[in-house]
Amino acid sequence: MSKAVPVVFGDAMFWAYDVALGVLFIEAARVVAETPLDLQPSCCLELQQDLRTHALVGGSSAVVLDAFGIEQRRVLLNCVAEAARRIEARGGVDRDQVSTWAELEESATSFLRGAEHIDAAPLVELAEALVDLAAGTLSAAPAGRSWLYGTPEGRIVQGG
Repeated sequence: MSKAVPVVFGDAMFWAYDVALGVLFIEAARVVAETPLDLQPSCCLELQQDLRTHALVGGSSAVVLDAFGIEQRRVLLNCVAEAARRIEARGGVDRDQVSTWAELEESATSFLRGAEHIDAAPLVELAEALVDLAAGTLSAAPAGRSWLYGTPEGRIVQGG
């Protein structure tokens, strides 16, 4: 069904549907870009590039939250939360909208893997999982299994 991206912080982790993570991270990069320069921490330019890179490589690279400095991680999580609010306010993301995203260049037509629309709810849930993971408050998956966030059905359990 999908390519899953591991999202890791310390000893905890979950999996994210790469399309959902990509949409969320591109929107978060836009949040960073729209922050007035005089209000941006020094890490913003690098963070914006990191978000776009993660969005484009999808399942080819893990998102290791520990790799971000404390300030950069704080900004990342704030921007992901704001990105989720924006996506929710728009009711999700449509294929036509994605086809105009300059960040995707030639991959814009295949980015959603045939989906016409990505609902907001799984993206919001994924954003909340990122924040909870970093805060150490993400609920544990059943023993021997793991969470997968961002699927069209929402959070699902894997493994077993």
